[in-house]
Amino acid sequence: MPNIIADTSSIQYLYQLNLLNLFPTLYSQITIPSAVANELAQGRILGILLPVILSINNQ
Repeated sequence: MPNIIADTSSIQYLYQLNLLNLFPTLYSQITIPSAVANELAQGRILGILLPVILSINNQ
């Protein structure tokens, strides 16, 4: 499986569609840059439905 660097939009929309679990089924390693984590945190502060991602495991 390939690796991916996730951006804010892909995380946001998959989460809002309850499909965030697709990431570990499609990719062996998912990198979430700190800028993306910061954007997610800022969105949550503004009231946007966004996840708190500590890790995504491929099991």
